[in-house]
Amino acid sequence: MRVLVTGGSGQLAHAVRLAWAGHDLILPEEAILDLSRQEAIRSVVTEVRPDVVVNCGAFTQVDRCESEAELALLINGTAVGWLAEACEDLGAMLIQVSTDYVFDGAGMTPYREEDPTSPVSVYGHTKLEGERQAARCSRHLIARTSWLYDAWGKNFLNTMLNAAAHGRSLRVVDDQRGAPTTCRALARQLKAAAEEQWHGLVHATCQGETSWHGFAKAIFEAKELAVDLSPCNTEDYPTPARRPAYSVLDGARRRSLGSDLMPPWQEALAEVIDHPEFSKEA
Repeated sequence: MRVLVTGGSGQLAHAVRLAWAGHDLILPEEAILDLSRQEAIRSVVTEVRPDVVVNCGAFTQVDRCESEAELALLINGTAVGWLAEACEDLGAMLIQVSTDYVFDGAGMTPYREEDPTSPVSVYGHTKLEGERQAARCSRHLIARTSWLYDAWGKNFLNTMLNAAAHGRSLRVVDDQRGAPTTCRALARQLKAAAEEQWHGLVHATCQGETSWHGFAKAIFEAKELAVDLSPCNTEDYPTPARRPAYSVLDGARRRSLGSDLMPPWQEALAEVIDHPEFSKEA
């Protein structure tokens, strides 16, 4: 397959580059495939003529979205519609990466794909609009994921390790629960989904659940680091954007569609710790 990947400098696009061995990958610089410009999207898609477009590009700075709502909607919503139109014209498949933030987090059991959405942040609202726009493409797959990280990029894992390296005492939120998901695991799953021609909406996170504090504790234990780590509540660290308190996603539909490649989150973390370079084929 000829595969066009947006957001080429991001941590997920890097994982796609490594995991999608055997396919013809094109990852243009973001100055060329500029998601804020419809003409740039149409020009690149028309020139590349991909079989699949994997949209890894997004405005993911959750708190900044609150103050830059117009830009967040442009990148996370409107641009997805432009991609959908370009893919529709070519008969290409559009894979849109979405988020657990489309839910309000008030639930107590893992969210299914058909559960009502009710985002509580600008980021969540714009990503939900991106889902609606992606569905305009006849051949689309919308994959909701959560708590993305890996050995590279700016993410929770590297933030925790950097803080530990500087000997900082850490208080980490213990009343938000989700599923830490590695970029490499998601990239493998998206590859299988494209090859197997999945369609519609699917939840694609690692299995299980924990809190941010539990995730931090697991990171330090895996790295055999002694860190002054204590739990705190969300209200102790107010942020511009609200976070879902519970945003675990149910994986039953994923398992019914075909190859389920999402491991337990603890196994995924161990792989990142043991093999940070990740250069092997999926």
